[in-house]
Amino acid sequence: MKRPTPVNEEVLFDGRSLISETDTKGIITYVNRKFTEMTGYTALEAVGQPHSLLRHPDMPKAGFEQMWKVIQSGKIWEGYVKNLRKDGKFYWVVVHIVPKLDEEGN
Repeated sequence: MKRPTPVNEEVLFDGRSLISETDTKGIITYVNRKFTEMTGYTALEAVGQPHSLLRHPDMPKAGFEQMWKVIQSGKIWEGYVKNLRKDGKFYWVVVHIVPKLDEEGN
């Protein structure tokens, strides 16, 4: 899927729970209704896509590399993220990532 061209216009996030789940490679496997409202992507468009589809160019890749190290170690990661919507607008959100672990802690 082609990434949108960024537009310098913010959409305010109202703080409700925007939920997405990914596999271990960062591919979206689930999104809730608030996700579709904020991002502009339907669930059918989002599921199967890399979550980096939402990464705004202003966000450094190095920050996400650190994030992956934390969650791959089984720890919770929190951070403030600027995301890119389908229409090119952006929104800021506090991200709270909880890794899902199996019975063996993997």
